[in-house]
Amino acid sequence: MDEGFGTALVWRALSDPSRRRILDLLRAGPSTTGQVAAAFEISRIAVMRHLSVLAEAGLVVSRKRGRERRHYINALPLVGIEERWVGQLPGAWARTLLTLAEHVERRPSDVTLAIDIAQELTLNAKRRDVFRSLTKEVSSWWGPPYLTNRATGLELDPRLGGPFREKWGTRGGKLLATVTAVEPERLLELTGPLHLGVVFGVAEFRLEDDPEGTRLSFAHRGIGDVSPDVVEAFAGGWAELLGNRFRRFVEGGDHGGVADDGKEDELWRRS
Repeated sequence: MDEGFGTALVWRALSDPSRRRILDLLRAGPSTTGQVAAAFEISRIAVMRHLSVLAEAGLVVSRKRGRERRHYINALPLVGIEERWVGQLPGAWARTLLTLAEHVERRPSDVTLAIDIAQELTLNAKRRDVFRSLTKEVSSWWGPPYLTNRATGLELDPRLGGPFREKWGTRGGKLLATVTAVEPERLLELTGPLHLGVVFGVAEFRLEDDPEGTRLSFAHRGIGDVSPDVVEAFAGGWAELLGNRFRRFVEGGDHGGVADDGKEDELWRRS
């Protein structure tokens, strides 16, 4: 799908007021088909057709959670096109995040997720290059305002138990997350403090081959005391980081990350 055709699908999907209303509903959080249909006077079948059009345009993605299938707004196609659902990207995205226990996955009906974000994008690059950019070259595209003011660099060790941390000068730093699942060139799962307060959360990146290159499926889930405006800001922050900065770096080599000393870290020379 070329860029012009993809944009046409987005505008077609947004042209219908019912579909715009569905996106407004999903902006508040993921919903099942039944929950979406309950907000309309039209039939459930008509709602499913609208969801299908939104999914075709990439504006909605679906994920199975326990026995239910939930629909999520996917902000990435809206980056650079429409700011209505993405929202402004405040510097206040830099807060703290801790760890998500496995029982969240095992017992989804017992846990209310404060953060439940799913996004997708297709990159014109090979899986191995996308994975390397996501891990060993993270400081080349991840930068302010999505770090603390003290950050001078970033490093991520893409091995099980490996740290993802901010560098504060030559000796200081802050642990942002730990690699809790990894399959080279296919999966990266980060569990840990990602600047969001007292919250337990997991950020997951899945890579799959696509006719256009590589499909990146992203999910961020967490439990804790998080206000809706912060969740919305986080969704917009991920959309900016992945849909703009990460894409530009992977596809064009544009550096938009945190300043660093430019020297290859000893960690990467050993790996």
